[in-house]
Amino acid sequence: MTLQDRLVLTSFRGPGFDHVRLFAAIIVLLHHCRGLQYPDIQNDPLLHYSAGFMDFGRLAVIIFFAISGFLVVPGLLRTANVVDYAVHRSVRIFPGLIVNVVLTILVLGPILTTHSLVSYFRDPQTYLYAKNILTLMVNYLPGVVASDGNPVSINGALWTLHFEVLCYILLGLLGAFGLLSRHSLVLALWCVCFAIYIAIGISPPFAAALFDRFSTFLSLFVYFGCGVLLYLFRARIPFSPVLACAALALLLGALPLGGGPVVMPICLPYLMMFCGLSVLPGKVPLKYDLSYGVYLIHAPILLAFSLAFPNMHTWWIGAAVVFLVTLVLAYASWIFVEGPALSKKKVASNWVHRCLKSIIPPLRTRTPAQTAATERIGNMQS
Repeated sequence: MTLQDRLVLTSFRGPGFDHVRLFAAIIVLLHHCRGLQYPDIQNDPLLHYSAGFMDFGRLAVIIFFAISGFLVVPGLLRTANVVDYAVHRSVRIFPGLIVNVVLTILVLGPILTTHSLVSYFRDPQTYLYAKNILTLMVNYLPGVVASDGNPVSINGALWTLHFEVLCYILLGLLGAFGLLSRHSLVLALWCVCFAIYIAIGISPPFAAALFDRFSTFLSLFVYFGCGVLLYLFRARIPFSPVLACAALALLLGALPLGGGPVVMPICLPYLMMFCGLSVLPGKVPLKYDLSYGVYLIHAPILLAFSLAFPNMHTWWIGAAVVFLVTLVLAYASWIFVEGPALSKKKVASNWVHRCLKSIIPPLRTRTPAQTAATERIGNMQS
């Protein structure tokens, strides 16, 4: 059985992807909560095991990127409609992000700030935080400081969204120029990125010679791109538990020996796709996809908890409280923000098409077959 066979068998609805995404979001939450007791990242167990290559927070992030590459490419590949692709990605990313940032400024900031409300709302830094809506990272709000008086990061998890959007843009450009249908060319592009990525991991001077943002983007794009390739070559890649076990064994064996940069970008995405297309034991507690909400919301909740209980050094107690509060808020985010926004993505696409047609010549319209293909994979997209 190939990945394509498995996709057909599951009606293009990967039964395990909700499990994997929620699992990754919980890893991020636990990784940040562990910082209550072990603030030094060097204490991360995975960082020790992988010879300094990978911590648990970064592991969760690359899981998200690998899955995203696999799940977002089908619609773009089958419809060749870059406008719909861009609108659908925007509808998935920005409504939850906008609400998160606005509530952080208007509710959390005034509660946590040591400044007066008048001073807080007059400070330009308060409104600079709104740049996070554009995925331009701003870490601080005025007066939100630790017990030692130093400013504290409000929502450090948002840094990944900027690079995720860049991955979407690059994929959209490939689709706009019709290059996604040339699978060998996409593979060649990924191999070039992979080679540079390995050079960065092996040679710190080489990494220092590159722009820091480019290095970070590349270190995430290799996982996103591998997810894309797994879908493009789905008809040739086996869906095999033996191959998945071999990938896991190779990964576990290579990490302590310093082979993470070479092995992980290939083995981990395959493992995640295998799990996503499998029927995993147990059920996701709630029927909604709460992973994005958990990812967006947990850090501000953790910040409020840590400032309210500065002497709390038992991290798992903080993790339990933060997880429960975050889960409730993530549920509310899906019910009132993310779910309604996604239900309107076709309306949003049609509106954008009408706006564009009033400015530029009519865009390429979709055929009935393409529309049917989009419907078939709609529930699969992240």
